[in-house]
Amino acid sequence: DTWIKSLENGDKKLQSIIKKIPFENRMTTPQEIADTCLFTISDRSSHTTGQFITVDGGYVHLDRSLLTQDND
Repeated sequence: DTWIKSLENGDKKLQSIIKKIPFENRMTTPQEIADTCLFTISDRSSHTTGQFITVDGGYVHLDRSLLTQDND
């Protein structure tokens, strides 16, 4: 939020990013981040080791070369 607000066209840049998020075209909520943190410290993750868990709706792993829209 701080970074976006520091940009001249921050709202436009934010909308450009949101349009490219594969799952539901929205930003991750604080609750979703908290839920993931709780999972990693719970017994439900007892057999999980050495993982990078990215809670971003698939944005980081999106192959941007496949996008047909302007990449702003």
